[in-house]
Amino acid sequence: MLGSIPIFTNRTDTLRSGWGRRWLMLSLCALPWWAALSAQAATTLEIGDQKGNAQAILEASGALQGADYQVNWHEFASAAPLLEALRVGSLDAGSVGDAPLTFAIAAGLEAKALSAYHSDGLSIIVPGDAALHSVGDLAGKRIGVARGSIGHLIVLDQLGKAGLSAHDVSLIYLTPAEASLALSRGDVDAVGTWEPYVSFSAKQQGTREIATLRSRTYFVASDSALAEKRAALDDFAERLAQAREWGREHRQAYAEAFAKVTGLPLDVAAATIERNDNTPEPISAEVVARQQNVIDLYQQAGLIPTHLDAHDFFAESP
Repeated sequence: MLGSIPIFTNRTDTLRSGWGRRWLMLSLCALPWWAALSAQAATTLEIGDQKGNAQAILEASGALQGADYQVNWHEFASAAPLLEALRVGSLDAGSVGDAPLTFAIAAGLEAKALSAYHSDGLSIIVPGDAALHSVGDLAGKRIGVARGSIGHLIVLDQLGKAGLSAHDVSLIYLTPAEASLALSRGDVDAVGTWEPYVSFSAKQQGTREIATLRSRTYFVASDSALAEKRAALDDFAERLAQAREWGREHRQAYAEAFAKVTGLPLDVAAATIERNDNTPEPISAEVVARQQNVIDLYQQAGLIPTHLDAHDFFAESP
């Protein structure tokens, strides 16, 4: 229909004609319709990503083809700065773990999760030659973690299961990259971290895992973005889930795209994908209960000051 409408530019002779005047009047009458179409086409989503996690698979799968909105990608090394950007309004949405989302909402972030994924990419790692073989061996040791991250979560969770607490170790708060470097230098004895840092350290530094934990990642949008761009955000979440399913069936193509976006070596990218998996799952009562467990653990550890209800973390919850 758009192609059938004549477009006149700087043609006063045409506008002076009878047909031109009628076309101009029709165009003016149609302004509300045109304005609505333009507003819809101009929607742009500002999406935060961690180490190319979502961007790579969406690009490799082509899942964003045909979307009636634009996507601007913003890269972050971890969830904490991504969530801060979300809090101040620099982002509309992004993918983050269950633990850092807890930390951020407790600190005042107004956001909701639209979808969930589970993965096995969360680990406590130690040097390959260290005389550390279980979490119980970490008593009195120095452990590097990003404060409030899923790396922090696995350390607290696994210490508790081993009959220890955070008071039995020395927690050193570092970014994921800083923690990997500190481990290689011997400045810390272990690190609680996640993919791709686990696979990178294993391939490049010969580290090994002494504990793993299944974690959940959420696609999260700010309350303000949900109020203004809900349709586009829902569509993006659906396309991301489709892309995740595609990635499970096309691991090599996904690994190549992941390596290209992140700059990681291909073997690290492939190992990350094999471990991280990111299987979509519905936001069920089980997911909400798991989120409540994370909240309670963080509150008990003194990382968040007040009790939170996990149901409030989701745009829609059972």
